Order: sequence, then C-alpha cells, then structure tokens
Amino acid sequence: MAYFEDNAANKFFEAKNLLDDFANDTLSLTSSNNNFMTGDSITSAIRIICVLLLRIGFILIQAGSIPVENSFMIIFRNIVEIAVTIFSYAFIGYYLSFGTKTFYGIMNYSGYIGNEKADLSSAALGFASCLLGTAITSSLLVARLKQIPMLILTFFTSAFLIPIFMCWTWTTYGWMTTVSLMEERVAIKDYGGNLVVHVPSAMISLIGALFLGRRIVKLKDVDRLSLGNEYSSGIVMGYFFIMIGHVGANLPTIAYESKHAISDHVSQVTVNSLMAIGGGFLIVTLVLVVLTRDIYRYWIIVKCLQGGLAGLVTVAAGIDIYSSSINFGIACGGAMIFFLFSNLIHYSALEDCCNMISIYFICGIIGALIPPILGGKDNLGLSLSERMLLIHTFWQFLCLFLILLVTTVIYLTVFTIFYLTGTLKNQYEEVNHQRARILYGRLLQKKYFERFFAIKEENKDILPESNEPTNSLTIV
Repeated sequence: MAYFEDNAANKFFEAKNLLDDFANDTLSLTSSNNNFMTGDSITSAIRIICVLLLRIGFILIQAGSIPVENSFMIIFRNIVEIAVTIFSYAFIGYYLSFGTKTFYGIMNYSGYIGNEKADLSSAALGFASCLLGTAITSSLLVARLKQIPMLILTFFTSAFLIPIFMCWTWTTYGWMTTVSLMEERVAIKDYGGNLVVHVPSAMISLIGALFLGRRIVKLKDVDRLSLGNEYSSGIVMGYFFIMIGHVGANLPTIAYESKHAISDHVSQVTVNSLMAIGGGFLIVTLVLVVLTRDIYRYWIIVKCLQGGLAGLVTVAAGIDIYSSSINFGIACGGAMIFFLFSNLIHYSALEDCCNMISIYFICGIIGALIPPILGGKDNLGLSLSERMLLIHTFWQFLCLFLILLVTTVIYLTVFTIFYLTGTLKNQYEEVNHQRARILYGRLLQKKYFERFFAIKEENKDILPESNEPTNSLTIV
C-alpha cells in the first residue's frame, strides 16, 4: 500500500486501496486476496524471465547484424550494461518511479526497494522497462561509442529518465493522469510503454547516430570472430526471444486488474500480442514476395522478423483495449509503415543495422497516438463520446510531444558534451574517419589535376607556356 504526500494540506494521507473494493465485489471468483497476490507474484516472475530472454535476443540480433571487429565486444558490453541497468534502477530509479511519496506527480521519492512494504510487482515492471529501453539504445550505439559514454548513457537512462517517465504516466498520482483539459478529466494511455520506453529510447539512439555520422567500415577489419550471413538460426532465435520478452512485459498486474471491469485481461493481451506478431509477419512477407523474386536470403528473412516485431510495438500502447480485429489491422498498418521507413533509412546516411528507428521510434510514435481513436472501450468498459475521443487524442499528442522534447533537450546536451570532450567515438571510428578524410583529400587532389590537364589539353594552342601547374596542394 502506498502513502502519498498531500502538498495542499501539508500532511500525509493514505491512497485509496482499490484492491479491497474489487475483492469484496468478486468473492465468488476468489477466496481471498492472497490468491491475487500469488497471481501477481507469478506475473512478476514471468515478466522478469521474459525480459531476460529479450536481452539475450538483443545480443543475438546485434551479433548477427552489426559489423564489428570482434563480436565478443557486443556480448561483453551487453553484460556490463545489464548489470549497470539493474544497479541504477534498484538504488535510484525505483525511488523516482514507484516511491511511497510524490512531489506534485513529477517524481516520487522515499521507500527502499528492500523494505518489506515495497511494491515489488511495480519494481519488476520497472526493471523490465529499463532493461528493454537500454537494449534499444545499445542496438545502434554499442559498437560505435567508447565504453565509458555507453555506461553513462545506460546509468542516466535507467536511474532518471525512464523512471521519471514511469512516474508521470504509470502511477496513480502522475501528473499526466490527473489533468483536466477542456473541462474534462484526461489520462494518458500507454499500456505497453510506447511513450515511456520505446520512443524515448529510440530517440536517444537517433540522436547518438546523428552525432556519430555515417559509419565507415573496412571489410578487412571484420575478422572471423564476427558472425556473418550464416548466422540465420541465431538471429531468428533472437527476434523470437525479443517478441516473447514483449509479451511477458505486457502482462497485466493486479493493480491494473483491480481498476478495470472484470475480464480475462491476461488472455486478451496475450492473444492480441500473438495476432499483432502474425499480422506484421504477413504484411512484410507478402510485400517482399511481390517486390523480390529471390526471397530466400538472409536480410529478407531478417526484415520479415522485424515486421512481426514492428506490429507488436505498434499495438503496445493500447493492446488491452483493442478488439482482436482492430488489433490485427493496426499491426498490419504498422508493419507496412515500418517497411517503408526502413527502406528510406537504408538508403540514407543513418546506420541502423537492426532497424530500431523504424520499429521503436516510427511505429512507437504512431502506436502512441492510436489508443484514444481505435480503442474499443475505456477503462470501465463504457463507450466514449466523440468529444472525449478528440480531447484524449489531443492529450496523447501533447504528452508525446513533451516526452520527445525532454528527451531531445537532455540528450542533445549529453552528446554535445561527449563530442566536445572527444569521448564520443571509439578508436575504430576515429581511425576510419581519419583515413576517410585523407582519402577524400587525395581524391579531390587527383580530380583537380585531371581536370587541369584536361583543360590544358583542350586549350594547348592558346595557353601560354608559363601556365604550368605548381604542385603546391596540401593533402588533408
């Protein structure tokens, strides 16, 4: 049970225990509250196990998609990152996200995670969210940043950014859940973490990739320890582990069940997750079959798997309120959008071997705006009026914009500091970019002389003999 501070009355008060009322009304379904607590414990255990599988999946797809000098670097950095994430959230992030007191709904505080009254179910959800968020970020930056900046990003994201966003959107007293807009009470809808986890984490990755610029890789530097196209079984297993992790992370808690109409929400979320994966697979596979004759190739298979993940991410924010048919349609639309944006990014200067930007940023933004529009029912099972739908949609947009703005301002500052202090790129990035600058200078010099002698040959009858080139160019 949580206690929050009443700032207006300058005293503490006990938050209403919604679970008690719910249990009294449903005695025919359960013999005691202990049954609920047992169920919540099982859900937390399943969530943590699934998220650990998710992190294994990210390691597998990074090793199979990102060209590096040594694939063991990816494995080692992910292990260290997991440890830092757990440490950061346990000793700092938990206070800010699910602490027992609140500071105007902006951040929570107080309440040690090892206390006997600590909300460990919420803690499990927090750990799962931070492990997922740092995995998304590392998929673009793990092979390009130096070790220390990568750990700083992981610490800051797990200890402060994601926990504070969780406080805003997922707690009873979060300010995004207690606002009145146009004389109507509005609340953010972000069941699966599009606003809290997917979009901010992908935004961090995008900012980092823009600072790092185009990647330059010499093929001879990719040694035999790096896994290549023969790694199909590993990458297939990796994407399925990630999807399993998402399904486990989306399981409802008892706190969620107690505030909603009686229903089998676990089955609804699980079935909708499965249909979203199937819809994403179907659309991307059909498009690739139509556009590509040779479909039995490594990167074609990878894109099909990514389509299933994109469908799951697109429906995540409202997966508990979508009907099965609408859920399937949203997943198909999200997979199509993913396919279009992944092709655009592929031909741009932005390096995203795992397509995290298309999956978690683009599909995450779209998915975050859809719940008020296509959600079949609200929390109490009552249909919403058109006016309320518009107000809630506008509020979803405002919250999304604010989260993006906060993330952008903070991490632009962080990456600027890394850039100015020379701690951004790893040694391979620095060396390869220096070689590229030298090569570019030589090519410009060669092009200049070729053009000069071509003009001279064309005009040799009118040019004076003294106009010989003075080979005074300096190689950059």
